[in-house]
Amino acid sequence: MASNMQSPEKHDPPRHLKSWLRTSAFLILFAAVILFATIFAARFYHLPLTSYFLTAVLIALTFAIALHARFLILLRRDSQKTATTLVSTGREFKSIFQNVLDGILVLDDNGICIEANPAAFTILGAEPSLLLGHSIADFYANPEDFHRTWTTFLEKKFQRGDAELVRSDGSQLFAEYTAAAEYAPGRHVVILCDVTQRVNAERALRESEDRFQLMASNIQEVVWMMKPDTKELVYVSDAYETITGHSLEEIRQNPNSYNELVHVEDRARFLAKLEEAAITGKFDEEFRIVRPDGVSRWIWSKSSPVWGSNNSLRWLVGVAQDVTSRKTAEAEIAKHWAAAEAARAEADALRKATLTLTENLRMDALLDTLLQTLRTIVPYDSACVLLTDTDHSFLVARQMPPETSRKNVVTLEVSHYHFLQKVLFTRDAVLVENTRNESEWRDSPAFGCARSWICIPLVVSEHLVGLLSVSSKESGQFAREHLRLAKSLALSAAVAIQNARLYERAEIYASELELKLKELKETQATLEQTQSRSRGTEN
Repeated sequence: MASNMQSPEKHDPPRHLKSWLRTSAFLILFAAVILFATIFAARFYHLPLTSYFLTAVLIALTFAIALHARFLILLRRDSQKTATTLVSTGREFKSIFQNVLDGILVLDDNGICIEANPAAFTILGAEPSLLLGHSIADFYANPEDFHRTWTTFLEKKFQRGDAELVRSDGSQLFAEYTAAAEYAPGRHVVILCDVTQRVNAERALRESEDRFQLMASNIQEVVWMMKPDTKELVYVSDAYETITGHSLEEIRQNPNSYNELVHVEDRARFLAKLEEAAITGKFDEEFRIVRPDGVSRWIWSKSSPVWGSNNSLRWLVGVAQDVTSRKTAEAEIAKHWAAAEAARAEADALRKATLTLTENLRMDALLDTLLQTLRTIVPYDSACVLLTDTDHSFLVARQMPPETSRKNVVTLEVSHYHFLQKVLFTRDAVLVENTRNESEWRDSPAFGCARSWICIPLVVSEHLVGLLSVSSKESGQFAREHLRLAKSLALSAAVAIQNARLYERAEIYASELELKLKELKETQATLEQTQSRSRGTEN
C-alpha cells in the first residue's frame, strides 16, 4: 500500500557517474573521429598508416571502453543501492501507514474507500467489509455535507476542515480532516483525526461558561477575576455597573480603573492589601467607593487563589458585595449601644451618688460628696451649693474648690442677680453657654469667673431648698447633656439636703429637750431637798 501511494519518479544517476559517462563517451567519440579521419586521409591521399599511430588510437579506444565499463559497473552498484533504499523507504511508509494514530483513507473519484489503515477502522468503528468499497458519505451525519465538500475538494485539489460523522454503532464522532487529491491518477488521500473528546470538552466548557455567566449576571454580588502580578481585572460580572455606577466598557479599556473608585481615605489600605494578596492569594477587606453621583458605598470583597502548575499564583478570583446597609445598621447599633452604655453608666453613677447622699445625714459631708460626685459626670472649674436663707437670699453653703481666703459667710441677694431671680421664680434650670453674650449677667465669687454656667433648683415637694451652681472658665463647655445629668443628680441631692436639714433640726430639738430635762431634774431635786428640810424643822 505504501508503495502504491508513492508517485512514480525518474531515477537519475549520481553526479560522479554522469562525469564518468561524459568522459568515456567523449574519448570513444574522439578516438573514432581520429581513426575515421586517418583512414579517409590515407585512402584519399594514398598515405601509409604507421603502426605507432594505430597503436595510439587503439590504446585510446581501449581506455575509453574501460571508462565506459567502469561507468556501467558503478551504475549497477548505484541501482542496487537505490533499490535497497526504495525497499527500506517502502517499509517505513508501510509501518507509518499501519501504526499512525490518525486514520488514512484512499478514495476514488466518487468517494469510495479503496484502502484504509487500522486507525481509520478504529476511528470509524467499522469492520473492513463495512468501509472498503463503500462511500465515505455513509459515515456522515448529513451526507449532503460530504457531497458538497467533495465537489469543492476535487476542484481545489486540497482541503482541510471538520466533519460530524457517525460510527457504525451509531455513536457521534467529530473529526478533523486533511485531504489531498490526485496523489496518483484517480486516487485521493484523506487523513482523519478524532477530536470527539476535545469537541465534547469544548461544548461542556461553553455550557459551563454559559451557566456561570447566567449565574454571575443574575446575582447582586460582583464576580471578578484578577491577574495577581499586574492587578488587572480580566473579568467582572454585570453587577459591577449596578454597584459602582460605572460601565463595563471602562474596566475593559482600563483594567486598573477600579482603583480610582476607592475612597481616598481607604485607597492606601486597599492597595496595600492587594499587594499582600498577590503573595498570599487571600483578600478580605471592607472599603468605601465613590459613585459618579458622589454617593459613598461600603463594599466587602473576598478572593480565593488559583494556583498554577509550578505552585505560582495564577489568578485571584473573588466576589464583591455592597454592604452599605449592614454598615449603616452597625453604626446605628453602635450608637445606640454607646447611648445604652452611657445611660447604664449614668444610672449606676446616680445610684451610687444617691446611696452616698442618703447614707450621710451630716450637712458638711453631704455637700462635699455632692460636689465631688457632680465632677464625675459634669466637668467643671467651679461649683457651689446655695441654700435658701430667706425668701430673697441664698447662703453659699459649700464651694469647690473652696475659697480659702474667704472666712465670712457669703449670702447672695436674689435681687442683684437676674438669672437667680429667673431660677427662683420659674423653678427651672438655666444653661448659659457664654456669659459675655448676656447683658444681664453679673459675676460673683461664688460663680468662679464663669463663662459657661448651669444653675439647677433643688426642689423637694415643690419646696425650694437651694440651688446648684456649676461654672466653667471657657465658653461653650456645657451642653444639654451636661444639664440633663446635673438635673438628674439634683433630684436626689435635694432630698438628701432636706433630710440633712431635718436631721440637724432634730439634733437641735434633742439638745434643747435634753437641756430642759436636765433643768427639770435639777428643779425636782431642789424641791425634794426643800421639802425634806421643811419636815425636819416641823419635827
